[in-house]
This record gives sequence, structure tokens and C-alpha cells, in this order.
Amino acid sequence: MFNMNSMLLMLSSLFILQGVSGDKTCSGNEVQNLDNGCTKIDKNPLVFRGNLDEKIVREKVQNIKYIVSGIEVIETELETFDYLKHVERIQNSNGPAMLFKKNKNLKRLNFTSLGELKGKDKQKVRNSNIFNQNLLFQDIVFENDHFAQAFSKEADSFDDFMKLELIARKSNLRSKACSNEFYQFINQKESSDSKKTWTIIMIIAGVIFTIMDLFFTWIFVKECCARRKNKAKKRNKVKENVPVDTTTPSASTTPSGSTTPSATSTPSGSTTSIASTAPPATIETPRDK
Repeated sequence: MFNMNSMLLMLSSLFILQGVSGDKTCSGNEVQNLDNGCTKIDKNPLVFRGNLDEKIVREKVQNIKYIVSGIEVIETELETFDYLKHVERIQNSNGPAMLFKKNKNLKRLNFTSLGELKGKDKQKVRNSNIFNQNLLFQDIVFENDHFAQAFSKEADSFDDFMKLELIARKSNLRSKACSNEFYQFINQKESSDSKKTWTIIMIIAGVIFTIMDLFFTWIFVKECCARRKNKAKKRNKVKENVPVDTTTPSASTTPSGSTTPSATSTPSGSTTSIASTAPPATIETPRDK
């Protein structure tokens, strides 16, 4: 009984160890969506895109040793790509083993443990019926990537590039250094379709701003006219409220101080003039001496 329990315990331990140390194959995906503990990536490329959380990425890729479907590093802010420095083999039977695209700051490529780098086999595709001149057969491709500039200016970038070239040359059994089958620099301008799209967007924006400008101008003019009308109404009201003197004097005074006769109405309706009385004139006589 004791021996049976011991054997069962040993078998369970072996299964546990096998599960812990065994290989785990995962389909390629965006790196942040990758399962934990993957040791091999196949079917689709392993993609590093945009701003990445370094801690999460390193946890996701720490056990990867073999990548069958290539890697893609797209639009990151990295200066040094070293997430896969422990990976031993990178291949891709459907395209380039490595694609670096639109990384604005990329200068260094660190693949310390890499022993095999191999992209699509050009000769096999030529022998098939689906050969296309536009297909990429290079082991490594840089598309509108900053590394293409750093490679020609900085010694460290050039050294990283040549290390990868040596690995790819041995992997593909090439005799020629820096073969065209190893690398390709692509510098594409924006397509005409995207330019047309931006042109249409700018035209629409211009029309909208013009309409808004006309609308606000119309409101401003309308408000100015309303203010002028209000001012005119206020002036007219002020003039109407000023009192007008309608009384007429009954008699006018002459410069000599005498009054002129005024007309009065009689009961019969006729008017008679009434002379104003003046004080009698006095004659002064000289006093007797």
C-alpha cells in the first residue's frame, strides 16, 4: 500500500513538472493580448505596436524561445528594442522575419541570444505558381523607420545591423555579405488617396468656417441696426415730452412804458378796444425866488 501511494505521488509530481517545464505554443497576436508562459509563437506575427507597458510586455515574452511567424514592431516610441534578447530563433515562411515600421526614435536592436534569422524563401516562391514581384522576401524590412537613418549615422546602430546580417547569412547559407535578400529599406510617401482625403477634409473645414463667419457677421450687423433704431426712438420720445408755451400776452409794453390797447369782446360778440389809462401829466413851474 505504501509503495502504491509513493508511485502515485511520484507520477503526479512528474506530470506537474512536465506541465511547468513543457513548451507552450501560442498564436501570434498583439503582445499585450498574448497568453502568459508562451515558449513558441506560430501562425501569426508577434506584434509590438504603439506605446507599450514595459512591465506587462516583459512578463508576456519572458519565456519565448522560438518564433515561427516573424515579429512586427510598429509605431513605437522605443529607442532600443530589447524585449526579445533571450529569443533563439526567429523565422517567417510568409514574409520578412522582422518588420520595423514607423518607429520614430528607434536606434538600437538587441537580439543577444539569437542564433537563427530567416525570412521567406525566395527560391521556393519562384518555383510556385503564386509568385509576385511585390512580395517581400528579405529577412528584415524597415519601412519609414528611424533606424534607417540611425544605421547610416551612428556606429552602434550599424553594429547591431551587421550582427543581424551575420546571423541571417549563416541561417540562409549565403556567401555574400549584405545581400539584397537580407534587408530592405522602404521609404514610401503618403498615397494619393490619403492626400485626396485630407484635401477634401480641408475644403469642408474651410466651407464650415466661412459659413460660421458669415453667420456671426450677419448677427453683428443686425444687432448694430437694432441699437440705432432704439437710439432714434429714445430721441423722438424726448422731443415729445418737452412742454410747449401756448399762452399769448394780453397787452404789450412799449419801450416808453405805455401800454397798448387790448381787444375785449362785448356781449354782442363785437370787440372794442380799451385804452389803458396813464397818469396825468404834471407841469412843473419854476419856484418863486
